Amino acid sequence: MFARHALRRFLHSMPVLLLLTLVLFGALKLIPGDIALVMAGERATPDRVAYIRESLHLNDPWWIQYGLYLKKLVFEADLGHSLLHDQPIAKLFASAIPATVELALSALFIALPVGLLLGVVSAVARRSWWDKIASLISLAGVSLPIFWLALLLMWFFSLHLGWLPTSGRLSDEVLFDPAADSIFRMYTLDGLVRGLTGQGWDVFLSACRYLILPAVALSTIPMAHICRMTRSALLDVLQQDYIRTARAKGVSQFKVIAKHAARNAALPVVTVMFLQAGALFGGAVITETMFAWPGLGKLLVESIGSRDFPMVQSGTLFVGIVFVLFNLIGDLVVGWLDPRTKQASSSRGGAR
Repeated sequence: MFARHALRRFLHSMPVLLLLTLVLFGALKLIPGDIALVMAGERATPDRVAYIRESLHLNDPWWIQYGLYLKKLVFEADLGHSLLHDQPIAKLFASAIPATVELALSALFIALPVGLLLGVVSAVARRSWWDKIASLISLAGVSLPIFWLALLLMWFFSLHLGWLPTSGRLSDEVLFDPAADSIFRMYTLDGLVRGLTGQGWDVFLSACRYLILPAVALSTIPMAHICRMTRSALLDVLQQDYIRTARAKGVSQFKVIAKHAARNAALPVVTVMFLQAGALFGGAVITETMFAWPGLGKLLVESIGSRDFPMVQSGTLFVGIVFVLFNLIGDLVVGWLDPRTKQASSSRGGAR
């Protein structure tokens, strides 16, 4: 039953991805003027313009261009060639995505426990000062612009106190060559391995220092959404009759929350968690730009500024795929937690 549900959800995601590729391909056609001239710039030589036109097959009809684009993407895993860096886009992604994953994982490790804790405290201690403080923190997390929060964090912790660096991933004083010494392309994991193998903890400590500020800035929005959804879902469950019955039987408050209410309240929270995770792993554009974090978001911003449209197209496609993937995983997890979801999906399929 679950395998059938998973297969059905996977097949439903395929048209979304196909439509995404068509939209991204069509967006390039909406650029006014000759796209080759726009991408090459005002001072480009005729040879440069001809090279761009040939590499993108701009002399062919649009359906042939789209077919070649899908063929390279699906069958050859070819994301194209960056005009700015003059390198394959897949190679650039391979160096940028680990940095984004490291930042996103760190932000999730902050957002998940803090958001869940604030949401539970806010729901259990409803209309108390704890509820007001938790609601204020979640409201601030949603409302404060990340670029303003990033500047505030850099001013206070870097310029005023001098505790943490403002940009980069690793100190120049650390003897570590990423090209030769890095295993995971994520410096915290590399530093952890080096520390556990007796090579010193300097890489790990330095990577953590550079990671704290961007991770905290990036975690505020998912933390706020998780907190608000946890509070709303838990308040709804705590008003159910079976919760009143458990309390009437003398069950402790901790067991009521942990054993009876948490499972039913977890379904909407899990959905929000995976949606927020998709947003983080898709590329934190503003955060990476503010802290000069060499990830996918910063790479996309540079590509937009330099009119490297193949890179923008592939980067946007990657972000869309990440969103669809995490949405799919969230649906599968919710279906596993609540069998009624699979039954409803099966009944809709049978009704057709």
